[in-house]
Amino acid sequence: MKQYIIATIVTTFLFASCKLVDVTDVSPVNQLEDANAITSVEKAQSALYGTYGILNGTGLAFNYYMPAAACLMGLTMDPGSDGFDFANNNVPTNNYWLESMYTGGYKMINMTNHIITKTTALPGADPRKTRIIGEAKYLRAMSYFYLLRLFGEFYDTTSTYGLVLRLDPVKDAEAFPRSGVHAAYDQINKDLDEAILETGEFSSTFYASKIAARALKSKVLLYQQRYAEAAAMAQQVTMSTQRNLEDTFKTIFFKKIRDTKEAIFQTPFDAGTNINNKCFAFNSWYVPSAYYKAFMKGDRRDSMAIVVSGTRTRNGKFIAGQVDGAPSNSDTEYFIRLAEIYLVQAEAIVRSGGSLEDARAALNKIRKRALMPDITLNDKAGLLNAIREEKVRELGAESGEEWYDLVRYASKGELDIKTFKPDFMGKQRYILPIPLKSIQASGKVVVQNQGY
Repeated sequence: MKQYIIATIVTTFLFASCKLVDVTDVSPVNQLEDANAITSVEKAQSALYGTYGILNGTGLAFNYYMPAAACLMGLTMDPGSDGFDFANNNVPTNNYWLESMYTGGYKMINMTNHIITKTTALPGADPRKTRIIGEAKYLRAMSYFYLLRLFGEFYDTTSTYGLVLRLDPVKDAEAFPRSGVHAAYDQINKDLDEAILETGEFSSTFYASKIAARALKSKVLLYQQRYAEAAAMAQQVTMSTQRNLEDTFKTIFFKKIRDTKEAIFQTPFDAGTNINNKCFAFNSWYVPSAYYKAFMKGDRRDSMAIVVSGTRTRNGKFIAGQVDGAPSNSDTEYFIRLAEIYLVQAEAIVRSGGSLEDARAALNKIRKRALMPDITLNDKAGLLNAIREEKVRELGAESGEEWYDLVRYASKGELDIKTFKPDFMGKQRYILPIPLKSIQASGKVVVQNQGY
């Protein structure tokens, strides 16, 4: 019997110098036959382009359901016309977004498994094979990390509530149980280590690179509480000359995908083929929260991050504008930008027992760019809180990093989420439930998260 891997191949994709070109050398297909889909390096490359397209394609799981869900659970977004279950940290197991995020993540994983397995088996020594496999491993690692933060007890490396780990293309309906959190981190780190070796040097914000793999690994190590390693890895990124902070905070969101200096990995978009309606979603479906608006008062980033027009308050980071001279309601997702890695570095230095002066220097690099005074705190607890708050100011209403920080800090007893969200139901709502359909399809081999 023929087995199929379902995939959507995006026929046009931004490539090199932010120009729209057709980079698919083979005809787009909706089904990749398991035995024949990748029979050459050219077809492997085409499949990889299509896999990148999942980040911005059908379902929009990575582009705005995941970041919006985390922002709503956290502090920086309130529901406008959607997302109430996430804002209340009480998401039903049949929620549409929930299913989209979970299946979107595993769709990416299945496609990367397909590429890695089939490209490895291709004959010949074409050097492109190594790069293609490395980029696929980066995407697989990123997908598992995003899924772990949403659906696994990522804050406890001893927890059995990790993820279903699959490293081969799905060929049948066999159900696999969840692995523990430690095993999930091990797989993510293995993929990133290999991606660092196998991917190319930075050439575009739209594709995996060595610096993108190092940046993501610094975050993973921070979450895994391997702080000295996280600080060292982050320093490799911040000391690199391949990426630099934009001159002003506003420039980050004005330039978007065009000649950006700071973005390390992001989704492309244009006025035609990559329409994702993110601007509308991030200004109508969910809006800047009351907490975020009050918190940003007095910060020089305030007027850029939050735009007030009459009685309407909008997210200033994602406002419809011009792309290639044409009006567009689409926008990007900044999976990693350099400013975040400076803050990862600062926290990791403090938690590893490193120099508080060095930690302040990394933190103040971001504050100087924002035209804000230096932080001079000289105690560990105060500095850790200042770093967390700086993430809210710098990264608020983007990707929900403030939510994951709240969970990490709360799990260590450093804060109480009820201080920020009085109706928060407790530890059982740190993460989301596994979608009911997935639990049922597994014959309950996949165990539901606690409290759902």
